[in-house]
Amino acid sequence: MGDHDDFEDSQFPDNDEFVPYVTAGNLHQKNGAKVTIWGKVTKVSASEGFYIKTVDEQEVLVKLKRPINEPLEGWYEIYGVSQGKSVLCDEYVPFSQDMCKNVDTEGHKGLARLLAALDDPWNLGEDNSYMAGVEPME
Repeated sequence: MGDHDDFEDSQFPDNDEFVPYVTAGNLHQKNGAKVTIWGKVTKVSASEGFYIKTVDEQEVLVKLKRPINEPLEGWYEIYGVSQGKSVLCDEYVPFSQDMCKNVDTEGHKGLARLLAALDDPWNLGEDNSYMAGVEPME
């Protein structure tokens, strides 16, 4: 029985190993998928959840499944499901004080861009010369 379970796991990873980092700019591309997003809390709404400003300077609503019972401030890593312009939050983790001091927003934007490109390897920007002579499939 145990061996069979291991085989299942390697055959069909259940996506918990790696949840892609996104920014507000590519959140909509992941609609319905699990995502991880970084943001600094800008406002808290008792009815909706809270808003964060992401590393690409856009506001995103983080919807919570239950009411907030703690003060929220600073930077968080948010795990949830993309709903286009918002995230349905499964879990949020505050950054440590050290991380808050030195949030590498540029590096994180680059990482999210890279992950988006890897997710869509045919979309490598403007220079398509490496595809010269290759016909797209119908």
